[in-house]
Amino acid sequence: MNDDLQNKLMGMVDQMPPFPKSVHRIIELSADMNCAPKDLVQVIEHDPVITMKLLKLVNSAFFSLARSIASVRHALVYLGLNTVKNLALSIATVDSLPRKKMDCFSTHEFLLHSLTTASIAQHIAKKFDVETDATDVFVAALLHDFGKAVLAQFETDLFAQAVKEAAINEEPLHIAELRVIGADHAQVGGMLAEKWELPKELVTCIQAHHQGISSPLGDCIFVANQISKQAEFGRSGNTIVEDLPDYIVQRFGVNMQEMLERLGDLSDEKAKANAFINM
Repeated sequence: MNDDLQNKLMGMVDQMPPFPKSVHRIIELSADMNCAPKDLVQVIEHDPVITMKLLKLVNSAFFSLARSIASVRHALVYLGLNTVKNLALSIATVDSLPRKKMDCFSTHEFLLHSLTTASIAQHIAKKFDVETDATDVFVAALLHDFGKAVLAQFETDLFAQAVKEAAINEEPLHIAELRVIGADHAQVGGMLAEKWELPKELVTCIQAHHQGISSPLGDCIFVANQISKQAEFGRSGNTIVEDLPDYIVQRFGVNMQEMLERLGDLSDEKAKANAFINM
């Protein structure tokens, strides 16, 4: 990537909304084994937008709780720490998306893919006892394609051309992006993650999720991404389902079909994601 393109991409990234400080704090607290739930509740409650949207979702028909939930603390009691934390992270992330309508980029389809990939990645990490933090898995998977949002917003015509060529050539979108734009969404997503001051491991994972660099975190995201595409849980411009590389099969000890059998029915993840998007 030449300096002119690097500077151009950085200019796009700089125009994206900042990541909320509350989210940084949630990620920090989640990494602390000694973190008390009340500390997490306090952080969320200090962000009125996240609190309002979280309580609206928790009290929606989707959760169908027996009683009305009036506080983040009560939500944590009824739904559990992990669910509340993931809802808060998702709300903040969604609020960072551009609102401009584009033919080449459906926010609903993009979010459906991102949210289901995040949930599936967590299922994989738990089911296969992957040694990585559950919050890191969720956040990295949630944000793995966010570079597409940047390109669609600020390089609309070129991104649309890349999406079209990827479909015609039946090739992964990142290959078409490199040819048409000179950089792919993973590189741009890594820049955005750096701007948002996310932990280095998350930045690297987002930046390298098409490079075949193996890590416990990255392998969970890669597999979840393929499963979400195969199940057609949303579309984000790339319909090509890639085979699992040998190193991933060795890590998990299963091929794709066996992985799907171990994970079981995932249709509920799509329902949850849709409920969240339509909140």
